[in-house]
Parts: sequence; C-alpha cells; structure tokens
Amino acid sequence: MPRSLPLDILRLLACFMVVLMHSPIPGGGDGGEYGYFLTALSYFTTPCVPLFFMVSGALLLRNGSDDVDNVHWLKCRIGKVVIPTIVFSLFYIFVNVNNEHWFTAILSIPFSTQGHGVLWFMYTLVGLYLITPIIKPWLKRATKSEVRLYLIIWGISLLYPYIEGFVAVNRGDTGVLYYLSGYVGYFLLGHYLTRWQVKRPTIVVLLVLTALVLPLPLFNKVCGWNLNFYSAFWYLSAPVCVMTMTYFSLFTYLFRNSNRSYPIITLLSNLAFGVYLVHIFIMRNILWEVDIIKGIENYPVQTILIFAVTSLLSFIVCYFLSLLPFGHYIIGYKHRVSKSA
Repeated sequence: MPRSLPLDILRLLACFMVVLMHSPIPGGGDGGEYGYFLTALSYFTTPCVPLFFMVSGALLLRNGSDDVDNVHWLKCRIGKVVIPTIVFSLFYIFVNVNNEHWFTAILSIPFSTQGHGVLWFMYTLVGLYLITPIIKPWLKRATKSEVRLYLIIWGISLLYPYIEGFVAVNRGDTGVLYYLSGYVGYFLLGHYLTRWQVKRPTIVVLLVLTALVLPLPLFNKVCGWNLNFYSAFWYLSAPVCVMTMTYFSLFTYLFRNSNRSYPIITLLSNLAFGVYLVHIFIMRNILWEVDIIKGIENYPVQTILIFAVTSLLSFIVCYFLSLLPFGHYIIGYKHRVSKSA
C-alpha cells in the first residue's frame, strides 16, 4: 500500500497533540491561576483523537480487492493493535495496579481498559476494525450523496450537548441516533474527505468556522453558559468536529499532489502508535517526578518543557523498540534498517 504524505503528517500532528494534552501537571498554576490556559490547551488539542480515527478510516476503508478474505484481514489488522494493547495493559497493570487486584485486572483485559485509562483508544480502534468488513461493501456501492447523508445524521448527534437544554434528548441505547453516533462517524469522515477531497472554497469556509468555534469555551466561562466542557467541547462535539475537518482537509489539500518521499516523516509516523502507548509512562512516572521540572514556577513553560522532553524520549524509546526482533508485538511496528551494499 503506497504511503500518503498528508496522512503521515496528520498522524504525527495527532500524536503531538495527545502528548501536549497530557503534559500539564495537575494542580499547577497556584490552584487555578492558569485555568484559561488549561482550558485552551485541552480544547485546541482535542482534535487529536478524531484525527487518529479519521486517518484510520482513510486507510482502512479505501477501495481494495473484492477477493480479500475478511478473516485473514482481521487477523492481520487487529493483531497489530490487540497484541501491543495486551502488552501495555500488562505493563501498566504491573506499574499502577495493587497486587491484590492484578488477577481481576488481567482477566478484564478483553472487556475493558486495564492498567491505564489512556488505553481506551485502543479498544475503540479494535471495535472500528471489527466493523470495517461490514462498512466496506456498502462504501463500494455508495454514492457521495449517500455517504454524506449518513455523516449529516451523525453530525446531528454532535449537537446533542447544545439542544438538550431546550428539548428532551435520549442519548441511551434506545435513542433514535444511538446506532449512528460515536467514533464511527470520524472513521467514515476520514474516508469521505480522502475519496472526495474538498475544494479550496470549502476549506476557506471551514477555516472561518474554526475561527468562530475556537473562542466558544472562553465564552462558556465568561458568559456563564454552564455547558459541561467534556460534553460540549470534547471529542464528540460539533466544534471539535469542525476543527478536525479543517485540519484534515487543509493538509490533504496542501499535499494532495506530493509524490516526494520524506523518510523521517514516514519513520516518525510509523512510531506514532508506539508513542501513544509509552508517553504516559515516560511523562507521569518519570518527568513529573523530576525536581527541576516540578520547580518551574511558570506553568505554561513547565508544560511545554514536559511536552518537548516527553515527545523526544518517547520517539527515541519507540525507535529502539522497533529495532527489536519482536518490536512489532510491542509497538505495532518493526523498523528494518536497510543494509548498504
């Protein structure tokens, strides 16, 4: 499968956003002095997870051979996610879980996130992999209008945090849009925007909309709207969807005709999956405990430093892990060093 420069860049962008989002030390900034900084940081980096799902959708839902064995496909694809998830679940259980709870935590791995909450993404990704063989046959026959109709219906579910203040909304499993909501929308959106790339005028509109939604959390605080941040401005919300579409459309448009290979970008993109898995340990178990870092009084500077060092160390660790014979089973990628003649 040929490399896609814009998708590699977007995966890297999402990876750095995740690390930056997790970098602030809790309780920093004198108990809330930097509240607006934290709100802005969280909000601006929230497109990270949707971007990961969109990149996966763009890659996994693209048209391929009709003769592909779905069982073989699932074994190959899910193995790249499931095995590293199990490895890091066991690692984080060993690091974070009390001895008396190890057995229960290990038995629970197939059913729920264990060891560390950051692994929730892996479980959702596996779920999207499982549904891919069901979605792809429909996409082969579906027109642009049909796919867009589904995305519009999905988009309505992203407005729930705003309209439920005026009307009764059922978000449960008996809700009318329950089976058309969730992260599968981003998965399909990544395919849609790759298959039918938006034109320049649409990108301009998206940029304007992004400029309009960026200050919404600030208005929520200042104007006393009392909207729950983790509902109205988080992954499954309309403003974050707008920002994510803008990033995705802009980069795929800017690099749409690029045929040049950038080995360093390709390598870092391949390591991004592993960085997602290891960065929390490096950040919270090591860097957050360093006295020099804890002693930095300027909270934004401290956060940026943690982000930079965590990113650097995480990529270095993942690179060396990728050189191991079994590196693929740890971080989902094995780097093969070319031998010069």
